[in-house]
Amino acid sequence: MKQEPLMLALTLFVGLALGALGHDALSAQQVPPIEAKGITAKALASLDLGPEIQGLQGRYLRARLVTAEPGGHSAVHNHQDRPAIPYVLRGTLTQCTADGNCRELREGQAGAAGKDTVHWDENKATTPLIYLVLDISREP
Repeated sequence: MKQEPLMLALTLFVGLALGALGHDALSAQQVPPIEAKGITAKALASLDLGPEIQGLQGRYLRARLVTAEPGGHSAVHNHQDRPAIPYVLRGTLTQCTADGNCRELREGQAGAAGKDTVHWDENKATTPLIYLVLDISREP
């Protein structure tokens, strides 16, 4: 009978420890931003793909220069209808998904965002981030 209080105390301790670990794991997941902050995009060039490639009417190949101020971020978005390739010119681009997975692209690195990509971009550094985005869009 003396083992019951010990077993109860041990079970309570393990439960509290697991609860604390679970809380930390949940706290590590970020809430996706629904509005952009500190991001500017400048159109560099756009090409109407309709006359260029059959079946791509209403689509444009475009290049934009994006600047993200320190702490700046895009809103969470998808690439269902807009495949894109970001190329980092200066700084580090952090791309995060709602499940807490993040990847970093540094100067000289590129990534790809296809139809299954849902994420947001952010600048976690103390200096501005500048990257080039090439995408196929319905907007010029």
